Amino acid sequence: MTPSADEASLATHRYSATPCWLNQPYSARARGVVAITSQYGGGDLLALSRRQALETLADLFDLQLQDELDVSGSTFVASGQTLRLAPSWTQDGQHYSYAYFADPQADAWVRQSCQPAQCAPERCSPSWLCNESQENLSTVTVSQLSANLREQYRFLFENALAQYQAIHGVEVQAERTQLHRQSASALRIETSLREIERTQLEFASTNLSHPLVLTHSCRIENTLYGRFELLGYAPQVTAFSYPADWHLNPVYQEGWVIGQFSGLLSRNLISLKIQEAVNHGLLALARTQHTHISSDQFQVERNAAGHYMMQFVHETTRGEVRAQVRSVRFTGSAQDPQVFVLMEALP
Repeated sequence: MTPSADEASLATHRYSATPCWLNQPYSARARGVVAITSQYGGGDLLALSRRQALETLADLFDLQLQDELDVSGSTFVASGQTLRLAPSWTQDGQHYSYAYFADPQADAWVRQSCQPAQCAPERCSPSWLCNESQENLSTVTVSQLSANLREQYRFLFENALAQYQAIHGVEVQAERTQLHRQSASALRIETSLREIERTQLEFASTNLSHPLVLTHSCRIENTLYGRFELLGYAPQVTAFSYPADWHLNPVYQEGWVIGQFSGLLSRNLISLKIQEAVNHGLLALARTQHTHISSDQFQVERNAAGHYMMQFVHETTRGEVRAQVRSVRFTGSAQDPQVFVLMEALP
C-alpha cells in the first residue's frame, strides 16, 4: 500500500527543538499520550517507546488494535478510529514517542517544535497553572526530583491520583495488567501511564469511569508541574466565581476560606501536604464560630463525596464544620512546595 502524503511527511520529519506535544500532549490541537524509554539498553527501545505510546492510547479509550503492530509505520486503525504515531524524538538519553487521534489539524501540529515550557506559578504562567477546566474535572500537581525522567513522570501521575482522592473524594482501584518490564532500561513512563490510564475512578460511590489524561506540563529547574483532566466528568458549579489567582490575591467571601501549608513532613507526600492545608482551612472556619479553638482540639474526617468534616470541642461546647475543597494551587519547588486550598463551607 502506498503511504499517504501525511504518512510520508511524518516519516521524514525532524524536529528543530522540543516537540510541542511533549509539553501539551492532550488538547484541542491534538489528543494523545507520550511514552518514554531509555536510549540505552537491550533491544530496540525506540520501537518499544512507539509501541507503548500506541497501546496506551488504545487502552485509554478502550480501542482494539491488531495483534501484530509494525511501529515503523505511522497510521493505525483501532476499533474503526485512525491513530497515528508522530515522529519520535531522542534527547539526553531518552526516546520520546507520541500517539494521537489523526485529523488534519493534529497531523500538522505534531510536526511543530516549541521552546521547553517554563513555570512561574507565582505569576500564574503559563495560564493553565491557575485555570481549571470548565468541561472536565482538572487538577495541577508537581513532581519531585527523581533518579531519572521516567521516574519523575511516574511520581507526577501518582501525585495527581492522590490529589483527586484527597480533594474530590475519588476512590482509586488500579488494574496493574500488562505491566511487564523487558529490561532495567525499559523502566519507563509507560509503566506508570498504563497503570494510571487503566485505573477505574469512582466518584461518590458511583460506578462512573473516566479517562485521566496529562494535558500540559512545564518546569522550574528540576521541578515538574503537570495539569490533568478527568475526561467526561464536569466540575461542580459554585455560587462564588473566584479569581484564577486566588492564592496570590485573596478575595474574602463569606463561607470561603484559604488553607495553606509549607514545610517538610516525615513522609513528604503531596497528598499529606494537601491534608495539612485542609486542616488549616477547617480550623479557620471553626474559628469564625469560636475564636480560641486550638489546633489540638479537633478531629477531621472525609466522606465518600470528598466533603471534609471537623468536629471540635471548645470549653463545654461541641461543634462541627463541613467544607468542600474547590481548588488547589502550588508555589515553590517540588522539594518543599507551598500548598494552598480554597474551601467552601457546607451547611
